[in-house]
Amino acid sequence: MNQQLATDPWQETRRQVLQRDDYRCVSCSTSVKSAEADIHHLLPRSMGGTDELSNLVTLCDGCHASHHPNLAGGLARRVIERWAVRLARWLDTDGQVAEGVGNFGPALRLFGLDRFRQGQLPIVLAALSGKSVLVVSPTGSGKTLCFQLPALLRRGITVVVSPLKTLMLEQVSDLLAKKIPATFVNSDLSVEEKRTRFSLLGRGAIKLLYLAPERFFVRSEDERTRLKQTKPSFIVVDEAHCVDQWGRDFRREYGRLKEVREKLGSPPVLAFTATAGRKMQQRILASLGIENAEVFVRDVDRPNIALVRQKCSPEKRPDEIASLLRLPQLQGQKAMVFVPSTNVGEELQAALRILGLDVPLYHSKLESAWERQELVKRFLGQSRPAVDRIICTNAFGMGLDVPNVRLVIHWQQSASIEDQLQEFGRAGRDGKPSVAVMFHNGSSIGRDISRLRFMAEKTVESAQVSMLERPRMLEQRYHQIDQVAELMKTQSCIRTAISEYFQGPKTIRRPGLSVRILDRVFGSRNKPQRPRACCDYCDKAEIRRRGTVGYVSRILGP
Repeated sequence: MNQQLATDPWQETRRQVLQRDDYRCVSCSTSVKSAEADIHHLLPRSMGGTDELSNLVTLCDGCHASHHPNLAGGLARRVIERWAVRLARWLDTDGQVAEGVGNFGPALRLFGLDRFRQGQLPIVLAALSGKSVLVVSPTGSGKTLCFQLPALLRRGITVVVSPLKTLMLEQVSDLLAKKIPATFVNSDLSVEEKRTRFSLLGRGAIKLLYLAPERFFVRSEDERTRLKQTKPSFIVVDEAHCVDQWGRDFRREYGRLKEVREKLGSPPVLAFTATAGRKMQQRILASLGIENAEVFVRDVDRPNIALVRQKCSPEKRPDEIASLLRLPQLQGQKAMVFVPSTNVGEELQAALRILGLDVPLYHSKLESAWERQELVKRFLGQSRPAVDRIICTNAFGMGLDVPNVRLVIHWQQSASIEDQLQEFGRAGRDGKPSVAVMFHNGSSIGRDISRLRFMAEKTVESAQVSMLERPRMLEQRYHQIDQVAELMKTQSCIRTAISEYFQGPKTIRRPGLSVRILDRVFGSRNKPQRPRACCDYCDKAEIRRRGTVGYVSRILGP
């Protein structure tokens, strides 16, 4: 206790002032509790006032606000926050208002925020109450706060499993800038640097530890032992679709995270992915051993993106794409054309060049990592000459949050509905009207489907699975391709069909009164967005009258 006070002199000063003033406001004699009391400087620090007891008095919130009229709004907000938490706890019958909720205000301000985005609060409350969760939400929707804030408010360390070194580096750098102790361990570090970080970990000096899943299976027994001793409060699984054995991005070590969790004491798991349909959600939960986790599906329906399916032969697609890319409404805005393979991208690039459009192609076979990164920077406007139109495969844009992509074009359907959503979801991140145009040939035996099936076969051949598992894996890939083909042909609202694929028929689940109170104080009040346009089925009369290019022009126009 004495050591703790020595390292935090202000808390000891507070205690002495409160004891001296008998835990009462010296102005109005209101009784105050230690956590709620304000200690006021008679002579402000800005005028040379010190922290000596003779310069400090105890005040209640109201009297303190009267001494600082310029700060009255902020002080009043903190009073409202405290009373809202008290009332929510008193009315809580479901155990949703857990430890740490009382610090929402300071924690949000530490992250530079005033309020939660819509949909974040229920996830944070579920995590703080000790539940495992699976969150399906697009990139740029604020998933990171949903695990960083609970990690900050819960005692102990949180282990974050992430597949990409660059994302680890960015998030740790951002946390350290906010004075939140975080670190990562990966193969790029020297032996001495690893030793230093594990030493900090052992002393409880780290709040968030970022690791690739492979770190739990390294050869070093010492390193495995140190990780096993962490006994984290949470295990965060970022990019959780990598857990799905039948998914395109499956990684073997991700598939062993259930085993890792058991060795770490079976803490709650907070799993996050940008896209996963209901069947994939169940496979992720089963793989992680958290079948009873609470599932949150957010922002699948993007009302600002109009969805247009267009039946068109491969021979005519370059002309259609050129007409769309030439729209004057795209001046100063960005457009992405997704292709299924590098060969298709090169053919489209050559065809567009003949039509007078020089559009760069991003693919994995570019000569160097520097060249790939430079093209990304040009698209982001961070390097010159800037690029506003790009042909790319699905890998481009992973983790990027480009706000002004107005048009996404699919050369053909994607290999799964998850991929389709992730690709057209790159559009309209700023909430402004945008369009996704999806070409298809209207047949389940055409070149589009044949190409996807061939690519699926090649992927399964090179997958790290046993020979016995490969037929089932290939069958799963074929099934996903057929699901998208049916979606392209169905005579109904595609927006509704996609939403139901991810979250089932819409149901209205009214939160409890305690949660509504917290949401009123800490949440955002976003008005429902009214779509400017819906899809080719709902707006078929408009498309018949104007044509696809005219329809897109109207949506993107002023």
